[in-house]
Formats: sequence, C-alpha cells, structure tokens
Amino acid sequence: MSSIQKLFLHFGQFFGTGTIFLLLSFVTFPILTRFLTREDYGILGLVTNTIAIAVAIAKGGLSDSIIRFYREYTDSTQRLALFTSTVVTRAVLFAGIVVAVYLFTLPNIKRFIGVDARYFDSFLIMAVYLFVRPLNIVVMNCMRALGRIFLLNAFNVLTKVVEIALAFLLLFWLIGELYGYFLGVALAQVGATVFLYRWLLKSHGFSIRQVSGTLTVDLLRFGVPLLLTEIAYLLLSFTDRYMIVAYHGQAVLGLYTVGYNVPSYINDMVMFSLSYAVVPIYTEIYRREGKVATEVFLSRSLKYYVLAVIPLCVGYAAVAEDTLTALASAKYTEAAGFSPIVLIGLVFLGMNSILYAGLYVQKRTGQMLSIMLAAVAINIGANVLLLPPYGATGAAIATMISCIASSVLTAILSWRYLRIGIPYFTIAYYSAVSVLMYFIVTWIDTDHPWLNLGTRIPLGMAIVAAATLAREKEIRAYAWRLIEAVAGKWLKRS
Repeated sequence: MSSIQKLFLHFGQFFGTGTIFLLLSFVTFPILTRFLTREDYGILGLVTNTIAIAVAIAKGGLSDSIIRFYREYTDSTQRLALFTSTVVTRAVLFAGIVVAVYLFTLPNIKRFIGVDARYFDSFLIMAVYLFVRPLNIVVMNCMRALGRIFLLNAFNVLTKVVEIALAFLLLFWLIGELYGYFLGVALAQVGATVFLYRWLLKSHGFSIRQVSGTLTVDLLRFGVPLLLTEIAYLLLSFTDRYMIVAYHGQAVLGLYTVGYNVPSYINDMVMFSLSYAVVPIYTEIYRREGKVATEVFLSRSLKYYVLAVIPLCVGYAAVAEDTLTALASAKYTEAAGFSPIVLIGLVFLGMNSILYAGLYVQKRTGQMLSIMLAAVAINIGANVLLLPPYGATGAAIATMISCIASSVLTAILSWRYLRIGIPYFTIAYYSAVSVLMYFIVTWIDTDHPWLNLGTRIPLGMAIVAAATLAREKEIRAYAWRLIEAVAGKWLKRS
C-alpha cells in the first residue's frame, strides 16, 4: 500500500468517526441552545474550554511523546512493560498535581473572570474529568501508535454516546441544573478509564519497580515543548472567550460560542482526521525513505487538504445563516455574520499539521512553541483592538488574523528542513469552482432554513464532487476501486 493510499485509508477511518461526532453534535447542539439561556450556554463553553486547557497541562507532555517513542520499546516484553509502567505512573502523578492546583486556584479564577456563583459547581465537578481524561489519552495514544485505529475510533464513538446520554439524563431529568451535564460527562470518562486500563495492563504489563527515570527525562524533553505548544494552541482558540465575558458579559459569550462552535465542529472533522492520519505516516516515511520522499508526500497531502477546505469555507458561508437558525434557533441567527470568518481561521490553523512537518521530524519543538506563542500574542493584541468596538465579530476577525499568522510563521521556519510545494493551480481551480458553487446554491431560497439546507448542501457537494472527479485522477481511481470493492462484497453476499 502506498503512503497516499495509507493516508486515504487512515484519514477515512478518522473522518468517519469525525462524521459521527458531527452528527451527534448536530443532535445535542440544537437541544442545548434551545433549552439553555445564552448565559448558561456561554458558561457551558467556558467550563469546557477551561478544562481543555487544564487537561493539556495535566498530560505533562507524556502523551505527546508516545507516538514518537512507543515503537522503540516494542522489541521485547520487558521493555514494553518498562515503557508502560513509566508512562502510566508519571501520568497519574502529573494529573494529581494539576487537579490539586486547579482546586486550589478555582475560587480566584471564578472571581477574576466574573462568573456567577451559581456556576461554581460546574467548574468543581469537572475536577474528576480533569484527573481521568489525561490518563485515558495516554492509552488511546498507545492504540494510535499500535495502529489499532478501528478499536480507537469505535471506543471514542461509544464513549461519546454514553457521555451524551448521561449528561442529558442528569441535566434535564434527575438534577435539572447545569452542573448535572458536567457530572454526566465526568462519569462517562471514569467508565472509559476502567475499560482502557483493563486493555492496557492486560496486553502491556505493569510494575511500579520498572519505572524509569531516564525514559521519563527522554519523554519530557521531547514532549514538554509539544505540551506547551498545545497549551498555546488552546489559548489561541479560547482566550477570546475570557476577554468577551470581561468586556461584554455572558450573553455575548453565548452568542460567540455558538458562532464559533458550528464551524469548529465542521473543521475538527477534517483537521483532526488529517492530523491523526498524516503525522505518523510522514514520520515513518522520513525515517525509512528520507527527505525527498517525505517532501513529495507532504506536497500531495497539502494539495488534498486545500482541495477539501476551500469548498468547505465557501460552502459554509453560503449556508451559515440557515445552519445557525435551524440548529441553534433564531436567537443566534446574527452569529452568521462572523461564523464563516472563524472557519477561515480554523482551516489555516488545521493546515499546520502538514506545514510543521520539517520542525517535527527535526525535533524542533521549541520553534513550534515559539510560533504558537507568537500567534497567541497576536490574538490577544487583535482582540484588545477589535473586541471593544465590534464585539463578537471583532473576536472572530482576531482569530482569523492570528491563525493565518501561525501558518505563515510555521511555513517560513519549517520549510528550511522540508520544503512543501504550494499547489497554486489547485487553489485557483477550487476557488473558481467554489465561487460558482456559492452563486448557484444561494440562488435557491425557500424561506425555510431546513429546506434550504436540504437542497443547498447536496447540490453544492454534487458540484464540487463533479469538479474534483473531473480533475483529480488519483481520487477518481481510488473512488472506482472503492466502488468495485463494495460491489464485489455485495455480490458475494447475494
């Protein structure tokens, strides 16, 4: 199997899981936005964002190092047990320390950002989640390193379904307060921990006496810069939420959270699928075949990313108002004015998983961190200028500016080690196709949001798919092989 075929396969598996997550979000999102006030929904997002940052810190860089080091310790049962024992023990230690700090500082954080006291329980309950989630990520990254992609994706889907069921049960029926939602999420993660560690300890072995100080140092030396980069990425994504609630209050925060979340759901389906699939592949190509083969693979990967995200951004701009009205209700329709701007920023940020390949394979994680810190500084500065006069729209523009800046800086620094070809003709072709698609689909207007979506989205997808199959021989051949394989299986069964 070629590297690009492997990319398509792994991307397809992660994309399928992302699609399921998107559908689940489109089920839960309308319920939450309709039954919660703007203030409640804003706090829901704020708690989630705060815990996401805290979880990144609690990982301590260990989980980020697993993909890089795991294979080096699979040559014997003893070395694998040493690796597992070290990672798990240190993960428990780091998570415990971060939870203690979180609980100690929580009252001051609440006062600093001006959150109502009635929401304090929501922050408090998520301390349980903060402890178990980093431990779960450690095991899931072991699955990734092993190539157990189907098991990983199936487990993620099941956990998400259980999370939603428990969260809604507690929020709407048993407790009736916002903290019930977070209690359900935390309980689902506790259940996930039980399953994951039964699987890990059964197949890998564990002994506290095998914990290695030398391995710990190696893991941290590689992982801490990536950890700080991830924290910087989260700050880039979420700092504006804290600034919005400080400048404009919880209601505007709720509006911005809705306008941000919908493009985030869409982008994450592509971005994380690409990141999870492409990084292990180009790391292996670089180790096995060298620089030139890696550059060819990355150039082709960037071409396919651009091919997907240009129509995605333009298509979302065509349906943003109908999407937000249909999913979140008319009280959030005004978010359509800035929501497409957020998506543009996010797709630039998602491109970095390809652009930073040169820095990654050369272990220049400190430079990756510097790029993200610069982007955070740009984001904060742009928000200071744009947020007071323009509100949520100003925050969206600040997000776009800082994300584009991060991609430009990444390309400049990373391409000193691996040069990736920019697909100019692909950009021009799909920009033209997307503009044509935009004018065709927006010409359709039934005055009903759901009916508009039901006609505009399939028509837009058909236009882009036809243009793609007409130009891309590799995709056409891959699609034909997939059709033949499915048809063959169907004929055997019949």
